[in-house]
Amino acid sequence: MDGYTVLAGALIFFGLFIYLTWLSVSIRVVSKEEEKKSNIKINPYDNLPLHRRLIDKKNKQVGLFDLGNHILIVGLVLLVIFISINVE
Repeated sequence: MDGYTVLAGALIFFGLFIYLTWLSVSIRVVSKEEEKKSNIKINPYDNLPLHRRLIDKKNKQVGLFDLGNHILIVGLVLLVIFISINVE
């Protein structure tokens, strides 16, 4: 088992983890929407530009470097790539 196999396995596991997390959250949101069909409200944050929706739509003081979880995820992927490149 070489470094590329480990890298591929880690990236596949990471991708499946992200997908399953997204799927479970989507299922919960759909079930909550079915319960609240009569209470339709317009979200005022839908009119924000794309970069504000990605960072934090409610807190205007949060910047790009305050995305702790995203930076950790990118760092983990880069660490796996760096280790797999340097494996002999």
